[in-house]
Amino acid sequence: MRWLWIIVLLFAGFLLWDVGWWLGFGVSPMSPRALKLAVNEGRAPVIIDVRSRSEFESFHIPGAVNVPFPATLAELAAVSPDPTLSVVVVCLTGHRSSPVASQMQKGGYTAVTNLTWGMLAWKILGGETVSGP
Repeated sequence: MRWLWIIVLLFAGFLLWDVGWWLGFGVSPMSPRALKLAVNEGRAPVIIDVRSRSEFESFHIPGAVNVPFPATLAELAAVSPDPTLSVVVVCLTGHRSSPVASQMQKGGYTAVTNLTWGMLAWKILGGETVSGP
């Protein structure tokens, strides 16, 4: 019974984190399912992975570009120079990517989202990954 409460609390914490960034800072979430559909249909957004280099090299979404957290707006713009293109920012759990997505919005990006629950959810829900640089 104790483990069930721990799982419920963790789930609630992750949910509140996403909702807080969405309502408080306007960072829209993108579900792993929605990203998976976009990738499979050939309409993938620019995927910016803000995990460390070693995390990225262990596994990442095919086509993702690594810009380790904390990233400057100039580093992010080098990956996605057109601020009108769709961008999804990814980290392991969604806690590093949310502030980066907010930073991009403040910098003029109009279609930035945060991958809900990050790479953990992506892997759990069967999203494709690759290893290496």
